[in-house]
Amino acid sequence: MISDNGGGIPDTIAGKIFEYYFTTKSGIEGTGIGLYMSKQIIEKSMDGSLTFRNTDDGAEFRIAV
Repeated sequence: MISDNGGGIPDTIAGKIFEYYFTTKSGIEGTGIGLYMSKQIIEKSMDGSLTFRNTDDGAEFRIAV
């Protein structure tokens, strides 16, 4: 489990964060492949799961293999 205290991910984009090329950065700063590739590697190559949820303090990502 990896978590932060940054307030979480807004509901308006939470369903998109694992999509290919999705980024919240503007211009050429973000490629939008980091979370997508992480999820693909964990789920397809390791038969695991990568999930996310908002907590009271921030975002929490869980990796299960």
